[in-house]
Amino acid sequence: MNSNERMLWTGGHGVLLLLVLAGIAFVSGYWAILPALGPAAYLLVLDAHSSDNAPAKVATSYGAALVIGWVAYQAIAQGIAPTTIEPMSEPGLRLVGSALVAFAGTTTVFYILHTHQPMAFVAAFTTAIGALPTIQSLVVAVTAALFMAGIQAARRRYSPEFSSSPGQTNARLFEM
Repeated sequence: MNSNERMLWTGGHGVLLLLVLAGIAFVSGYWAILPALGPAAYLLVLDAHSSDNAPAKVATSYGAALVIGWVAYQAIAQGIAPTTIEPMSEPGLRLVGSALVAFAGTTTVFYILHTHQPMAFVAAFTTAIGALPTIQSLVVAVTAALFMAGIQAARRRYSPEFSSSPGQTNARLFEM
């Protein structure tokens, strides 16, 4: 596979991921899905070969991060809208606490799962500060993460860059 073909597959994968995320956000009205999962799309596109970006790990990692962030928000800062807090206020401190608990919980789960998904912390933070405050918004966001994992699975199955051995593909990544 030459660099032009690789660029087309990579670009197509990125456009598809972002269109799906934007479509889900548009239909559901939960725009926080874009900042929560958009950075994940970037990493999935650029580092599709990483074992940490395997579809099952993507679904598990982002699903766990979203749920952990939502639980932290419900337990610590429920009902606080992130755009309405005043500086140096108790609600602001509760949102910060929620984010810290979400980071700690996500780190613990990632350690247990032996995975490394740095952008999942963005998803955990987004939910921990109340951007996805309802159970319905959480379900929609987790569904969006599952769609991302499904698209990743399709790329790994049908893309010509995955048809050869990983060693050959990695060697060709640096041909230009």
